[in-house]
Amino acid sequence: MRVRWARVGWARVAWKRKGWLRTVVAASALTATTLGVAWPVYLGVSAARHLSDARDALKELAGSTRLIPPGPEIAARIGEARAGAEAAMRYTSGRDWALLARLPFAGARARTVRDYARAALDLATGLELLLRQNPAEIPRAVGHLQAARAVLPQVEALRRLDTLAALAGLRGRFLVAVQSPDRARATGGVVRGFGVVTIAPTGWTVEPVRRVPDAPGPVLDLGPGYAARYGADATRTLSASNRSPHFPYAARVWAALHGQPVDGVIGAEAATLARLSGLAGLPGLMKVIDQGHIRIWSADPEEQRLLERTPLAGVLTPAPGPFAHVVVNDAGGDGIGRNLDRTVEYRLSPECGSTVSATLRNGDRDGRVWVSVFTAVGSRLEKAYLDGKVAELKQETEHGHPVFSTTLDLPAGETRTLELRLVEPPSSAAPVVPEQPMAKPQRTVVTAGERSCS
Repeated sequence: MRVRWARVGWARVAWKRKGWLRTVVAASALTATTLGVAWPVYLGVSAARHLSDARDALKELAGSTRLIPPGPEIAARIGEARAGAEAAMRYTSGRDWALLARLPFAGARARTVRDYARAALDLATGLELLLRQNPAEIPRAVGHLQAARAVLPQVEALRRLDTLAALAGLRGRFLVAVQSPDRARATGGVVRGFGVVTIAPTGWTVEPVRRVPDAPGPVLDLGPGYAARYGADATRTLSASNRSPHFPYAARVWAALHGQPVDGVIGAEAATLARLSGLAGLPGLMKVIDQGHIRIWSADPEEQRLLERTPLAGVLTPAPGPFAHVVVNDAGGDGIGRNLDRTVEYRLSPECGSTVSATLRNGDRDGRVWVSVFTAVGSRLEKAYLDGKVAELKQETEHGHPVFSTTLDLPAGETRTLELRLVEPPSSAAPVVPEQPMAKPQRTVVTAGERSCS
């Protein structure tokens, strides 16, 4: 019995010891589990907080009224964005975060947060380099911004990376042609005056605008096609100098009429020029660039190469693919450019042919316009209609694009519609429908496969 009790007693003691051990093990496991859950949560919350700080600073930066030259406020916002991104990177770059990124229940989110932190740092670094306006640093800036764009494609400024780089890389004295939208021209309006802007890392210095001379300038050879379409005076007189949508033509004519050496030419309205002079408010600036209210040509081949990758250059290139560009030039009277409403409809149907319709509605004064429709490279016209009746159009070619033109009378309050039915080469490219810069924005409608084959 003693042995039995001893065994029982030993068993009881052992059980008590095992209970103590179990308590210790359970408490340790609970502590480890708590730490295992709490630590990743702490890391995640901390990284998210710093990422939020970086995002807020970048949002304020995008809405700044003046980016160049970057004053103390801009430098402070960039510094805040960089500090937030660097802190987020510290939390998401260690071994603990790497382990968290491998877990099945949280790995995907952890990897996303880490990618966002790295992208935010690339974005802050790229903007910092870009706004220094040092041409030698622009390739590095573009590299950082491209890396950020790969992770953050929804950021509008990153979609316009080439535009930002081209603007930041400009240097020298640029002739400014101040255009008025009262009389419609392909590049934005008739030129009312010339000014000169000096672009330097410290900012843009604008000299007073002066009226341009009325005397004809020297003959400028822009090729036989240009002279045949726009006339011999198109390179010598200001009123005829910008009827082509290919901005380098107008820029070279204006530089010749100016008669003094310049490093490039800017075409813009007075109000738009104020935005450009400080890269003011990126979203608003990008909108006016898309609408063609700012055009820039540089005599420097490298700067021009960067510009031609953006809408700023206003170049007409012979690239294949669906294309429809309606250009309106005032052809008489006082001009109706400020009161003209335009709707361009482009209906694509590879099987049955495409249709381009331009509907013009005049405002409060009678006018006369020269309308040109630039179509896809390799396209041909089947038939044209004006207000529902068959029309004859003059056909020419500019930079590889067929151009179909006619002159229309537009009485006040009237609406006229020009329709072209086309056969276009097969293409998988997205349709391109440029917008001529005018006082009122163009309404553009693009549809696919809706033209009847009958």
